[in-house]
Amino acid sequence: MHPRKASITTLAKATGLSSATVSRALAGAASVLPETRDKVLQAARAQHYVRDRAAVHLKTGKTHTLAFIQDRQDATQLGFKDFLLGLGDALQGTDYHLIVLPQIAGNNTPNSALDSVQYVIERGLADGLVLTYTAPQDARVRWLQDQGFPFVTYGRTALPAHDSVDFANESFAAMAVATLAAQGRTRLGILLPAPGTTFAQHLADGFARACLQSGVAGECIAAVTLDDSPEAIYQWGRAQATGFDGLVLTREAPVLPLLSALADGGLQVGPGHHMELVVKYSSPLPRYIRQPFWACFEDMHRAGQALGSRMLARFAQPELPASQTLFSPPTLELFHATS
Repeated sequence: MHPRKASITTLAKATGLSSATVSRALAGAASVLPETRDKVLQAARAQHYVRDRAAVHLKTGKTHTLAFIQDRQDATQLGFKDFLLGLGDALQGTDYHLIVLPQIAGNNTPNSALDSVQYVIERGLADGLVLTYTAPQDARVRWLQDQGFPFVTYGRTALPAHDSVDFANESFAAMAVATLAAQGRTRLGILLPAPGTTFAQHLADGFARACLQSGVAGECIAAVTLDDSPEAIYQWGRAQATGFDGLVLTREAPVLPLLSALADGGLQVGPGHHMELVVKYSSPLPRYIRQPFWACFEDMHRAGQALGSRMLARFAQPELPASQTLFSPPTLELFHATS
């Protein structure tokens, strides 16, 4: 005979709290004191309590699910794992769960991105959405705002204020230029992500303004992007990198083919050599590359946690004003310099 399934009434008796308080604590309501919530969760674990999610959905219309729509470029980013872990960690201990849904296939067109959002909403799969790769006039954001559906973006837009978390890419680009100019570099280039996103524009704008202020020549390289294949980056490095004495990379994966191209062309990298690099990174990989370069860390776990926490706040208080969190880049470090 199976043991009787624990219920909210069971937990109320075990904790000495009302059934209503237990229910609010399990739902992660902001009105419940942290110590009360911990008491309920401890009793729930002891009693092996599992919420009947189907019943909750029928009663409240809520799924208690947060959906992250994964852009098809996300999986190629080395910090993507930490980003997902941060999102999951933010929801840990709450009644909310995370689902990850790849963007509908369609060559990353605006329609496929919007179709992915509409797929989730129209099927009632989640109570809120996390989006990445925002554009200034993002069709997904505009549609969600029209629908009044909760969402948060990793990246800014030019649309009316909405919940967002972002890294100050324009500040990173300016720091990179200032550092290279201070080293006497005068012919700078920046390798950018594929055009169309707000963060690519922020990087380009920050780079251009800083080059003008520093009095150095700067070029936003158009022949290749950071989203191109390693072979394409290698071939560009062999053919055109000699035109620069300082390069800015806004992702770490292309560093490997670029360094190979420079080495094969007889160029040395680092202070006092042919070229210096500044790299924004989000994984441990650069710590195992032995050529010296300037580095700036983008903490993707922190970003994921901030996004998840903002969504929990939005779920608890739907009328909260829109919040924009902007993380400043840390000071650049010189990796692998020899004494």
